Amino acid sequence: METTALTFGAPHWLWALLVLPLIAGLFLWSHKRAQALVAKIVAVRLREQLSGSVSPLRRILRASLLVASLALAIVALAEPRYGFIEKETKQKGRDVIVAIDTSRSMLATDMAPTRLARAKLFTQDLVRLLQGDRVGLVAFAGSAFLQAPLTLDYNAVTNALDELDTTVIPKGGTNIAAAVTAAREAFGKAEGQTRALIILTDGEELAADGIAAAKQAAGEGIRIFTVGIGSPEGSLIPIRLDDGRQDFVRDSAGKPVTSKLDDSRLKEIASATGGFFALIGPDAAREIFQKGIEPMELSETGVFSSRQPIERYQWPLAAATACLAMSLLPGDRRRRSSMMVALFLSFVPCTQAQSGLDEYKNGDFEKAGTAFQEQLKNQPTSKALQFNSGAVAYKTGDFEKAIAHFTDALLADDQKLREDASYNLANSLVRKGEAAKENDAKKTNWKNALEHYEETLRLNPDNKLASQNRDITKKLLEDLEKQEQQQKQQDQKNQDQKDQKDQKKDKQDKQDKQQQDQKDQQKQDQQKNEEKDSKNEENKDQQKQDSKDQKDDQQKQDEQKKDDQQKEKSDKPDQSEQSKQPNSPDQKNQPTPAPSPTPGEKKEGELKSANEQQQPQPTPQPGQQPQPANAAEEEKEGQISPSQARALLNSLRGEEEKVNLIEQQQSSQDVLRDW
Repeated sequence: METTALTFGAPHWLWALLVLPLIAGLFLWSHKRAQALVAKIVAVRLREQLSGSVSPLRRILRASLLVASLALAIVALAEPRYGFIEKETKQKGRDVIVAIDTSRSMLATDMAPTRLARAKLFTQDLVRLLQGDRVGLVAFAGSAFLQAPLTLDYNAVTNALDELDTTVIPKGGTNIAAAVTAAREAFGKAEGQTRALIILTDGEELAADGIAAAKQAAGEGIRIFTVGIGSPEGSLIPIRLDDGRQDFVRDSAGKPVTSKLDDSRLKEIASATGGFFALIGPDAAREIFQKGIEPMELSETGVFSSRQPIERYQWPLAAATACLAMSLLPGDRRRRSSMMVALFLSFVPCTQAQSGLDEYKNGDFEKAGTAFQEQLKNQPTSKALQFNSGAVAYKTGDFEKAIAHFTDALLADDQKLREDASYNLANSLVRKGEAAKENDAKKTNWKNALEHYEETLRLNPDNKLASQNRDITKKLLEDLEKQEQQQKQQDQKNQDQKDQKDQKKDKQDKQDKQQQDQKDQQKQDQQKNEEKDSKNEENKDQQKQDSKDQKDDQQKQDEQKKDDQQKEKSDKPDQSEQSKQPNSPDQKNQPTPAPSPTPGEKKEGELKSANEQQQPQPTPQPGQQPQPANAAEEEKEGQISPSQARALLNSLRGEEEKVNLIEQQQSSQDVLRDW
């Protein structure tokens, strides 16, 4: 026989009873002080007459009733509960079986931490959403086995889920047809469109029997939803050998096997029964539930029996009201007593406030959340209500609000409540990190989640769920850090390649600039050379013109000299005639003059007569041979006249200018040839 015991819904209010002795002591001190003051101002003989109408016992009784009323009100606030109510509720829901692939390919790590671990997390999320629906569990590999039959006991399903590993089914392979057959047998012969089968696998089925089995299940009203776990790129399958070493699954040739996601077969199986295919992800469970299972019609799945404690706060509250009424006797303290009644009644919880637990159990989270929030307005310090509000926020996907409520619940006095709050706070942080887009936000939330998992294990080292979730979160954090490191290395590599390209481009630009400068310099030099050539051509033309002018001047001078010589000859007497005339007596008496040397007998360095020196000579032009001024200056063999010498010197001066001009032309041609 089960015994019933008195319990309290808010036991922390009982600590207020410790204030009652202090209140009683203050009353006694006030009573004695009043008597002492009366003794000071009233004579002893008059004291009995003035205070005789006041009964000390009546005053003490009234004070005792007030203290008792306060104590009973505090007990009522503690929500006393005595007895239970057996409540039976007809459950309406659906039958849902989750089939999980336990073959060795589910140990692949392309879905962190492993494909099998992600399948378990998906199932836990789905079970939380299936409130009122019967849930079953099937494990399959080369064959299938019913791990947990259809039941409303979700804890039993969760425990069976924790025991799943790759050794549950000894036969290897991925036989989806066997899983469908096992689910059909578990559903039984009931009719109606209220049954759903969710298959979690990587889809590597070698035979096409799964499609045929799916069509048979569709004929029985079973809808199949497939969830692909893995990536198209695939991953190696790690295993542990008997000697403890780590290795990978290998084929018959000894090469490591790469397991890849085969989503085409899974899509065909789902479409054959009116279901759909989904990839594993943070919102995959909600997508399967909202789009696939929730639209299915409900059917009666059984009767749910629950025991609810009976609230007995009415008893102490009624007694407190009676004590307060008895204390309201005629006297000067009536007004004070009325104020205390109003004060106490203001703390009494509303009898019409709904607890919200029924709505939460029935899956109506919006109404449950509204009820919990209304109660929080009256009891803002209730850690249990904070925890309940956090649970509702977690169910509705509002993880920010859930984190806030679970954080407030961490300050609860009850160790079990602190443990649950810390565990659920860690789960909320993990979900928030999964939904975050930035890697920094993911890391921050997951690191905080690890701290709260550690705190949960410190409060209860036997909490297996906290230990498993902690390990999974560590793996997620390590994978994220590896991805960041790889991305950082790739970015550094891309930056190095970019820097090399920039250096090559700068070098090429520099070379192009140098070549352009050389071309510009060459063009400038060519222009200078062309200018020099044009100047040289002008100089040549000028020299030719000067030479022509000199020749013309020389010819004019020669003609003028010839005319002068002819004129002189005509003016002189004929020497032959003079020689024929006889000498005069005077000539005979005069001494005979010495003969003057002929031009051929003239010595080197001798000068001509004054008349010859004063005679102007034409300036010879460059390249022009000097001409004799007259017949007397005709050169003999081996001798030249002074005028010829001057003409020769002038011609040599013209030749020197010509040589300088030729050297300038050669230097400019050499430069062009070198360029």
